[in-house]
Amino acid sequence: MVFIILGIILIIAIIFSFVFIYNKNRFQEELIRIDEAENNIDMLLQKKIEFIDQIIPIIQKKSKEQEFLSDFHIIREKEKNHFEINEYLKNSYVEIIKILEDNEALMSDKKLNSLLEEMNENEEDLIASIQFYNDHTVEYNRLIHSFPSNMIKTFLKLKHKELYSTEKKEIYEILKK
Repeated sequence: MVFIILGIILIIAIIFSFVFIYNKNRFQEELIRIDEAENNIDMLLQKKIEFIDQIIPIIQKKSKEQEFLSDFHIIREKEKNHFEINEYLKNSYVEIIKILEDNEALMSDKKLNSLLEEMNENEEDLIASIQFYNDHTVEYNRLIHSFPSNMIKTFLKLKHKELYSTEKKEIYEILKK
């Protein structure tokens, strides 16, 4: 009888070990993908900062807007996370587009056009990286809130991660229920 009880306990321990290892690996895979996306996003945001840094003097020189994005240098001085930097750069990009729409003469500048093309390519890559990040963050957050992986998050001290877009947040909230 003792051997049967020990056998059952051993089988339960083995099953628990497999479930733990499987889910731990799933968390690690998602974290690796999220880190990869964060690194790509960081690189692409830095490129976008460089493009805007090069565009601002051209716009200031060719237009009457001498104060155009004059506080842009703050982005390098403050400690901000990816979400804040991305939002600030989006707003700066919108300002650039507005000034270009208001001043068509700026569009004749070849260097400006070249920078805008490169920045648009960078923006496409950034959008793809953010999508990749959001997809894997949704999966990671789903694992955190679903059984049995939610028990493992306690052992590994894993925390919920934020998303870039509100659209994904709404989808996640629906899935969470």
